[in-house]
Amino acid sequence: MSHTSLRQEQTCLNCGQKVHDRFCSYCGQENREPHESFWSLLIHFVEDIFHYDGKLFTTIKQLFLKPGFLSSEYLRGKRTVYLHPIRFYLFTSAFFFISLFYVFHPLEKRLSHEPENSSKKELSYPVIAFKNGFMQDQKANPKTFEDYKKLQDKLPEAKRDSEFEQKLVKQVYAIGNEYKNSEDLLEALVDTMLHKMSTLLFIALPLLAFILQLLFIRRKGFYYMHHGIFILHMATSYFITLFFVEVVGIVKLLTSWAVVGQISGWLIFAWFVYYLFAFKRFYQLTWPKAMIYYAFAVLMQQILLAFIFIGLLIFSFFSL
Repeated sequence: MSHTSLRQEQTCLNCGQKVHDRFCSYCGQENREPHESFWSLLIHFVEDIFHYDGKLFTTIKQLFLKPGFLSSEYLRGKRTVYLHPIRFYLFTSAFFFISLFYVFHPLEKRLSHEPENSSKKELSYPVIAFKNGFMQDQKANPKTFEDYKKLQDKLPEAKRDSEFEQKLVKQVYAIGNEYKNSEDLLEALVDTMLHKMSTLLFIALPLLAFILQLLFIRRKGFYYMHHGIFILHMATSYFITLFFVEVVGIVKLLTSWAVVGQISGWLIFAWFVYYLFAFKRFYQLTWPKAMIYYAFAVLMQQILLAFIFIGLLIFSFFSL
């Protein structure tokens, strides 16, 4: 709360309604003087930061100590103490990807940097072997896309590669000219996928919630929004888990201890166990039903994510 003096007038500067107390009952704006000193602005800024941090730590604490509790509390109407699920998700995902691109990946490249004289497997020209089968011989493989097109033009139309296949071949040649070894190609492909991952996952969240909607379609008292809130909290907890997985990866590179690498796998496993407990509590299921519903939900969600991953891989390949 700001400590600046209140206005004598009782008309809200924001909405024009009458203010009966310090805050407007219509829009919530504080009825204080619009002219502030630098010191009051600084105090207000610091207060907002600590207020946000307090909510953030409280929300994270409840998210992990009581799986499924936070989603239930939000749907019961207790929303002032905790961060809004969408705001919580956006903040956590943004923090994770910023840390990934500007902290973890640069550190990983520096710590796992190969010697300059280390041999890298160079990319060879692609061996084109589609339905016509005319390029099975490595020696006969065209060196450029233009050579490939000339060979295609010599073939009967029925034996030529399809339009999609020719686009694929063109992209393969373009990648072969730009990336001279497989390591650089893989690194560029992964980097392109990761930069598109945050947007794609945000789009995928409603689909993940829809799977739960179908699973509990006959369950009274649960609507699509309920599943959406639950998925948002689960996705947020997963990003936090991935953050610590990346931290463990850096520690492994620093120490070269094999046992540290096993912690990453255990963290992912622990998250799936956490998801099960949250699933049971939020949907108020007995353990036998929770195990059955959970197994089916996870299976369907993983299939959906697999299709999304394949689509992202294809899109990233053509974006190189």
